[in-house]
Amino acid sequence: MPAEARASLRAEMLDFQTALHQIVDGLARGNSAEAADVAEKTIGVSAMGRHRTSPPNARPGMYMPNDMHAIARDMHVAASEFAKVARTGNTAKALTALTAVTGACVGCHRTYRTQ
Repeated sequence: MPAEARASLRAEMLDFQTALHQIVDGLARGNSAEAADVAEKTIGVSAMGRHRTSPPNARPGMYMPNDMHAIARDMHVAASEFAKVARTGNTAKALTALTAVTGACVGCHRTYRTQ
């Protein structure tokens, strides 16, 4: 993976980490609608393709192994599913749905390195 793509991927991962903090904070404060909005906007399916206007050497998806790409897609779908569940206001179910998002993060980080 070119250095530019690694930098883009790292920046995106840091954004996801910040979003996860905001999501947990929203749930802890009883603001599941805020948590849902952050999840969908930052991590969900609607966040896919954020590098499409970047130069090819800065698009991490082009260089990901197929299995890594699948984990990433599953994470985006899981975040959108979490958002739907969180909007119901059921915090326990939302937390359960959130584990699919964090599970994708853990699975990817335990399997892949960009350096």
